[in-house]
Amino acid sequence: MINEDWGLRDFYAGVEDPNVSYTIILVAGEQLPLAVVRQTGTVEEAFTHTLRWEPSDLLSRAATEPTWTAKPASVGYANGFLVEMVRTIRARQHLSEFADYKYFAVFRETMDVLDFSKAHALVRRPEFYGDEDYAGHNTWEACDTLHDIDRGEDMRREYVAISADEADELRQKIDHIWANDILRHFVVTINGNPFSVVGVPRNPNSSVGRIMFTSDGEFVPGDLLSQVEGQPGVGADEVSYDYAVAIMAALVCFHRGQKKAELTGGYAVFRRQVDVLDLDSAYGLVREPGPDDPVALPLSDAEAYRLYLRLTVRAARRNAKPVGSYYYFAVLDSLRDAAEPGKAFSLVRCAADREPVWEMFLRQGEWVPTAGPLTLVTLPIGADDVRAISVRLETETRYFQITNGEPGFMKFVRRTPTSEATREHPDAPWQPCDVLGNREPGWTITQPAWLAARENA
Repeated sequence: MINEDWGLRDFYAGVEDPNVSYTIILVAGEQLPLAVVRQTGTVEEAFTHTLRWEPSDLLSRAATEPTWTAKPASVGYANGFLVEMVRTIRARQHLSEFADYKYFAVFRETMDVLDFSKAHALVRRPEFYGDEDYAGHNTWEACDTLHDIDRGEDMRREYVAISADEADELRQKIDHIWANDILRHFVVTINGNPFSVVGVPRNPNSSVGRIMFTSDGEFVPGDLLSQVEGQPGVGADEVSYDYAVAIMAALVCFHRGQKKAELTGGYAVFRRQVDVLDLDSAYGLVREPGPDDPVALPLSDAEAYRLYLRLTVRAARRNAKPVGSYYYFAVLDSLRDAAEPGKAFSLVRCAADREPVWEMFLRQGEWVPTAGPLTLVTLPIGADDVRAISVRLETETRYFQITNGEPGFMKFVRRTPTSEATREHPDAPWQPCDVLGNREPGWTITQPAWLAARENA
């Protein structure tokens, strides 16, 4: 990744300070630098893999370390390496194929990723398609935030992976903002019974307008307070944020209970009533609730099927066991295949006893380096599924993409049981080749679902 041109573009421009200089400490054979060193006068600090600035003596040590190289850098290049270190190391620490979710903190400015306290949004990802933004009030909304940033459609913002504990901390911060900076909350009652929860912006110029909680379990724009003012038997009391959320959950349970004859999918089981505001937080699915089910919510058939698939994936992740010295994963088109891992279009694995280094099944006895499965839907599988899927894949036509980290380097390969072909870009004609048989060190081979979908369209 790092070459004479640094391997990073100087696009994290900052204001040059004549009193501050930066040096990058590189280590032979390592993708990331050991540290970014900052000198302010005689004070030396280093940003290392601990992801914080600390007192340093690395510059005086560099000359005696045979594998180190110290290179002066502009503030732009230094910032670029700082962001790269934070993103890469946090991804290594927190992106797990065994967790229920991958969590990401989103920042308004790229350089803010150095300070977790500046995070302003929280996104969770159960699989590649299905990102959700935490919207306060124990609710999540579908979003494209991370994909927009990845595609360059949002050039200012940045995101990094975070732990579940950090996600909980950020979630509490967002709740605090909704409670104290954005909305006042009111419970509207009819004859003393809760009818709706209403949010009124604290700032009249806020981008968030008046909202009301509906029987469908979501907030919609609406000025319910004005509509019911003066109506007989109708009241409206201002309440705390937590009480408003509790009433929202109670309303969901009440309205679902009224429609339970229509909801024939069974019941989602939750530990707390407030969790019903997030159907994905259910820990079980039952045909009929029992006396030991704390909170049960009737579901439609579609909701129940989706929850069944989600619980299937979670159980597989939590109960995953290595096969030999590896964990194996079926790569699926979508969540709908979670109950049928035999439909996998690819197979990946990582070592069970060290930091994950990912490999993809190419053919019997041959696994090739591949990217971590951040952009894939994966399901941990056992030995029987590994054998069945690998045998089937050898009989199918598969499409691969090859990169090596250099800008502009990309190869496309089509492999059938009897032939191999390549082309320069997705619209060029296929030409016979032996690219996979003559692959070079440093190549990363992936099997993107979009490439096969394009060819089979």
